[in-house]
Amino acid sequence: MVDRREPRELQDGERKDLHPNVTFVAKDKDWVAVSNGQLGGTWAYMTGRLKIRGDQGLARKLDQIFP
Repeated sequence: MVDRREPRELQDGERKDLHPNVTFVAKDKDWVAVSNGQLGGTWAYMTGRLKIRGDQGLARKLDQIFP
């Protein structure tokens, strides 16, 4: 999961509930391959190796996150 919202510092004992704008779902080996540049995010999505839940526009920026 990648949370690209503005970070803020949590106080002691405070719990941060995550409400991500986009969630990526992939097998471990496929996510590592995307992260290392061995597998393109678009290709992974087109072949079903990467599933996207949430903001599709933000998901298109995956190649910018992992150049």
